[in-house]
Amino acid sequence: MIACSALGLLLTRGALAECRATSPCASAEPLWQTPSAVRFTVVSDTGALSSGQLALGTSLTFRLRPAVLTVPAPNEAGRDVNLISHALTWSLSARWGIGNRLELTALAAGLSQQGAGIKGVTSQSAPGIASPVAQDPRVGFGYSLVPPLPHLGLKLRFEAQLPLGNSAALAGESSAVASPSLAVSARVGGAFTGLELGARLRTPSEFFGVRIGSQALIAAGTGYELVGPRLAFTLECYALPSLVDSGRYRYLPAEWLLSSRWAPRFSGPLAFGVGVGGALPLPGADDGGHGGFGTPRFRALAYVRLTPPSD
Repeated sequence: MIACSALGLLLTRGALAECRATSPCASAEPLWQTPSAVRFTVVSDTGALSSGQLALGTSLTFRLRPAVLTVPAPNEAGRDVNLISHALTWSLSARWGIGNRLELTALAAGLSQQGAGIKGVTSQSAPGIASPVAQDPRVGFGYSLVPPLPHLGLKLRFEAQLPLGNSAALAGESSAVASPSLAVSARVGGAFTGLELGARLRTPSEFFGVRIGSQALIAAGTGYELVGPRLAFTLECYALPSLVDSGRYRYLPAEWLLSSRWAPRFSGPLAFGVGVGGALPLPGADDGGHGGFGTPRFRALAYVRLTPPSD
């Protein structure tokens, strides 16, 4: 948890939002579950699937209060508007080995959500946010590098998020997002760690007083696997420091996630996992310690993955 909190200290002010009718919509899901996940959820596996091998995964994620705006009100503290009070997201991911340490990845997701929506800022009688809706899909590739040390893994990755989701329902971006990254892993006995560094490059947009643009990506995780029952416990976190001027308020989505993965021997390549997490507390943040629009107060997820052994 100390390492996770260190990521949150990169920026220390929250992303409260001033409401203006001209503000466009934005995605309310900063956490990207990687299609290359094996033991982690955000940090990618560094192994390469053999040519023709296919890995599949499906997950169900619950988020509590991921999109909340503070608007002017007679009281000094203002009024909170739950643009999304809670959301339930289902996703399907795939990666396919094409040989020469290369693989292709894809992820599609849809969600059901409840909340006031954008119109809840200006009207108390407007219809709620659209549900169910499709989120922006992602496609990409990975190239596993030959590691310099036997217990080290390296992978170059690239993902493109396509603006095909419902942006008016806060389920998509207003433009495509390009995300290059480098994943690093190490394992000694049952202990393992992972680190992924990269960026999310997008066209900036104004969202209720916050300028959301290109971001750096910092994700880290550590865990331990019991070899006998093939049971693993992991702690990971991520932060997305803004690479552009975020306007009046600093903007830093940052979360922690504690999860458990069980891969019973009778199930072969099948693995099952559950996890819980939430926003990293940021000292000095204006919104009660949570520095990024879209970062939920609480997150829970469950997944099933079919993952052949990688090289």
